[in-house]
Amino acid sequence: MGWTKTNLPMASLGIGGPAEGLWTPTVDQKHRLGTKYEDSQGRVWRYIKNGTTALAAGLMTAAEAIDAQALDITQTGYTTSIGDTSIRALLTTANALADGELQDGWLSVVSSTGLGYVYAIANNTWITSDTIMHIELYDPIRVATSATSVFTFMKSQYRDVVVNPTTSASCATGVATCVIPASYYGWVQTRGPCGMLRDTTGGLVVGCHVGMPATCDVAGACGLAAEATLQIWGRVMTIAADAQTAIIDLCLE
Repeated sequence: MGWTKTNLPMASLGIGGPAEGLWTPTVDQKHRLGTKYEDSQGRVWRYIKNGTTALAAGLMTAAEAIDAQALDITQTGYTTSIGDTSIRALLTTANALADGELQDGWLSVVSSTGLGYVYAIANNTWITSDTIMHIELYDPIRVATSATSVFTFMKSQYRDVVVNPTTSASCATGVATCVIPASYYGWVQTRGPCGMLRDTTGGLVVGCHVGMPATCDVAGACGLAAEATLQIWGRVMTIAADAQTAIIDLCLE
């Protein structure tokens, strides 16, 4: 079959923003996932595709948890050569990946020949059910891989994002600054002053690190960060009462 690499426009930088607007989610994709927009005040947004649950303004989003069946797969019988941009790869049966879901995602060579190299995926489609996949890469293979090479496949962290759960399962991807309906495309903020819902446990302290609190009652809400074990999202600019909006200087970029 023919392959078409993503050819979506990048968002413009500076005053004005993307043509569809930062606060106008769309059912159709307008930019490559992960496209970065920075405004004249230094605030940064990233372009995402929402998952199956609507996102509310002021809540942190997170990448979908990685499919365990796409981790650490020995490529028995499948090899690549330097310069390849179209390859075949072996995955574990019963993975949840569909055609096109790895677009703008990543292929990592975890061990053996090619160790340490990561490649951006342009597209994917199944050849045989959920076992053998045809993958188109944006960039060519730089070190040939062998049948003993071990691959991990990861969807773009900006595809099918979720509200950050009360038990962390993946990396934070940005705060929704408007309602983004289920399965729609839109923008989440990753840097600069941003409104965030405060969790119902514990308070905030101006200037201190904020993130997912050690005990989190409200998915996507922020609190003083448990710095030893959980991600830092930013610093407190203004405090807020339970379930109210604080201004957080985000630092995910």
